[in-house]
Amino acid sequence: MDRIIIKKLKGELDHERVMGLVRELAMDAASHPDHNILIDYRDTTATGKTMLDIMKISTEIKSFQCFFTNRVATVVQPDKERYDVANKMKACLLIMGFQYEVFTDYDEALTWLGDV
Repeated sequence: MDRIIIKKLKGELDHERVMGLVRELAMDAASHPDHNILIDYRDTTATGKTMLDIMKISTEIKSFQCFFTNRVATVVQPDKERYDVANKMKACLLIMGFQYEVFTDYDEALTWLGDV
């Protein structure tokens, strides 16, 4: 599968923006059920992402699970704090049954998404 929806984000990621992104991605996934999704967070900043924040976002994603039938990859900066937050989100989503992976390398993410 080489069909991929790519979202490159920039700027501050506050709670409302992330929730809007979840809904936007759900609509994209529903419109393109044969596509994987790549979300590039490398040019973003996020503060205050507690476990409660991660759980709220995961719950919102879960409400659209029927649309997320393929793989979802995120690319984050290779710093420990952002990678740790991304991996907490990954753990939540894997428990919920999503095909989700976190990367710090854009090309590795594309390879994983195309390796079906």
